[in-house]
Formats: sequence, C-alpha cells, structure tokens
Amino acid sequence: MFEQTADTSKTQMFVCFLPATDTIRKIHWLNRAAAYFAHSSEPLEHTMIHTELLFVDMDDSDSVDNTFTKDTIVGQSCSIHYDGTVFLEPKSFSRKEWNFRQCPETWRPKKALDFCEQHVGDKFNKIGYYVQPICRARMSSNRWFCSEIVAGALCAAGADVQASLHPHQLFLSLKDVTCPACPKQTEMKF
Repeated sequence: MFEQTADTSKTQMFVCFLPATDTIRKIHWLNRAAAYFAHSSEPLEHTMIHTELLFVDMDDSDSVDNTFTKDTIVGQSCSIHYDGTVFLEPKSFSRKEWNFRQCPETWRPKKALDFCEQHVGDKFNKIGYYVQPICRARMSSNRWFCSEIVAGALCAAGADVQASLHPHQLFLSLKDVTCPACPKQTEMKF
C-alpha cells in the first residue's frame, strides 16, 4: 500500500477533511452540491466535502507557523478553493468541524511538501470538478480541485491513492491506512 522507508524529519503530515455540517452547507451552494455528489450513505454531517494537507514541524512546535494550542492548529496547509489557485501557506484550523487523519510515518512528508511547492499557483480544475461524479480520470496535469492536489501530494509521499476522487471518497480510501488524530494540545484531567 505504501513504501516502507521512513522520513527522518520531524515533520508530521495530516490530511484534514471538512464535513458538510448544516452550518457549512448554508455558507455556499457549492458546499451543498459537493455533499450531494459525494453519493454517501452516511448522514450529510459525516460527508467530507473539502480536504487539505497539513504539515507540522514537530521540532519547531513553538514557532508562530507551527503551533498546537488548545483551540487552534497552525501549520503549513496545501489545497485549493473553487476558482482559486493552489496554496501552501500558514493556516489556522480553529473550526471545530475539521476531521484530522495522521499519515503513517513511512510516508515521506518532505516529498509531499516538495510536490505542493511545485504546484503553488496552479489553477482550479473546473472541468474535472464538474465531471468527477461520472469520470474519475485526471483531466489536467496542472489544474486541480482540493482532493486532487492532496492525492497528488500523498502519492508523491509514497501513498497509494487514486489521483481523482471526491473528498469523501478520498477520506474513505485513507481510513484504513491513516489514524484519526486530534493534533490539538489538550489538558488531560483524571
């Protein structure tokens, strides 16, 4: 399923998924459409409609760009929004709805990060986005929707995932090879 050589860096990689909660669906019609086209048998609140890849340097967890706090996660995030361009930038994950999956240590975050850096500024894949429910082939080598850029980076890291999936299908394909994570610092009380 993935290569067995571990990355020696202290960078941890998380795949972040945003579910189609009632609040998220009300924000924009595209969120409702993404939930509908997931063709999930799960309740909408558990259907993933957006994904990002998060890189956190665990050696530098006190820096401004890489912080775990009680309520917020900050790291370098890679993804794309509708009609935007691929980004790789510091991002705060303060919205409580985010679902985090920690990638195996055998996947190479540096390779995924290099992939993301190479594609910063690439445009949104509108054709692929709209035909994805009926055609799961990549339509372009330099245009992406969120789950395509994340899958591309994961493949570069050593994962075995399809190149073009709906975010919910990507979530399902990663469930058995990633671990649920809550990368926020929480105080344990006994």
